[in-house]
Amino acid sequence: MKCSSKYFFTALWLFLITAIGSYAQNNPKSDFMLAAQGHYGYIISHRNNMSHLIKGHVKGAEVSYTFRTNGDKPWQRLYSYPEVGVSFMHLDLANPQQLGTLECLSPFINFKLNKQKRKNALNLRIGIGLAFLTKPFDIRTNHKNNAIGSHLNGFVNMRLNYTTMLTESIRLDFGAGLSHASNGATNTPNLGLNVATTNIGIGYLIGNKKLVYNRDTVPTYKKRWNPSIIGVWGIKELETPTGPKYMAFGLQVNLYKTVGYKSKIGGGVEMAYNNATKEVWANDSVYTTQFFDIAQFGGKVGYEFKIHRLSLPIEFGYYLYKKQAYNGKVFHRIGMRYMVTKHLMANVTLLTHWAKADYFEWGIGYQFN
Repeated sequence: MKCSSKYFFTALWLFLITAIGSYAQNNPKSDFMLAAQGHYGYIISHRNNMSHLIKGHVKGAEVSYTFRTNGDKPWQRLYSYPEVGVSFMHLDLANPQQLGTLECLSPFINFKLNKQKRKNALNLRIGIGLAFLTKPFDIRTNHKNNAIGSHLNGFVNMRLNYTTMLTESIRLDFGAGLSHASNGATNTPNLGLNVATTNIGIGYLIGNKKLVYNRDTVPTYKKRWNPSIIGVWGIKELETPTGPKYMAFGLQVNLYKTVGYKSKIGGGVEMAYNNATKEVWANDSVYTTQFFDIAQFGGKVGYEFKIHRLSLPIEFGYYLYKKQAYNGKVFHRIGMRYMVTKHLMANVTLLTHWAKADYFEWGIGYQFN
C-alpha cells in the first residue's frame, strides 16, 4: 500500500499545480521572476514525545519561478494583482539519523497586503504541495522517528514577506514563515513536522520591468445558494505503525451561499463509511460487518474562502449518528475545492478530529448553479 500512498500524493500535487498554475495568465516567456532564498529556523515540538528529534537549527535553501498578474482576469483585480508560481525548498532538519532532509515542491500564491506600484511591499504567501522526507519511521532502522511514517507527505507553507526593489530588475525579499508536513494518517506515525523559519533572498525580473495594470471594474457578484454533492474516498492506517491500510468512503451534500467576492457560508449533511472501524470494533472484542454499525452520519457548518475557481473550506461538524466511540462526536475539515468546469468540482480535503488527522479525502463533486 506504500505505492498507493505514493500515487495518491502524486495525484494531489498534479491537482494543485494544475489548479493554481491555471492562475498564471501572463506569458511566462515575457514576464516572470527567478528567485533564491535562504532559510534558518527550528522544528516546533508540538508534542512532548517528539522533543528528542530536535538536535539543532534548521537550515534551508529555496528556488522559485514566479509570474506577475496584471488584472486581465477579474479575480486578479479583486486580490490586488497577486503573484503566482512554483517553488522548490530544501530543509536540513539537523538530525541526519532520524529525520534527514525535507524536499518540498509547491505551487504558491503571493497576496499583496498594500497597494501595487510601491517600491516596498508586504505580502502573504500561501503554498500547498508535496514534501519528501528522506528518513521516515522504519520499525527496524529508524524506530525513534515518531513524527512521520512516510517518505511522501502533504506540505503547506505560510509566509509573511517584505520586498523591496533594489533596481528595476532586482528585488530583495525577507520574512518569516511556518511550514507543515504530514501524510494525513496514510502511514503512521503521523504527528507531523512544523518548522518555523526566517528567510532572506533575492529575485531577478525577466521581461516587463513596469507592468501595466488592467483597472477595469470587477463585475458584481450574485448572492445565491450553491448546492453541491461530493463523493470522496481515502486511505488510512490505525495508530500501530506498519499495520494494514483501510479504505474509507463518504458522500457529502452541501449548501453554501455566496455572500461576497471572496466568501461563502453554509453547511450540509454527510455520510462516511470507514473500514478501519471494523478493526476498532474488533479491538473491543466485537466483530461486525453491519453497515449501520460502521457508517457515520453528521451535520456541519462551514466557510469557504474563494480565489477564482479555487475555494478553501473550513468545516465544523457533529456526528448525529455514530455507534463506535472512536475519535469522538466532533469532526473538522480543511482543504481545497476547485471548479474544473461550471459544475464539475475536484476535492482534496483533510478530515480531522480535534486536530488529529484521520485521512485525506480525494473526491469529485457536482455543483448545481
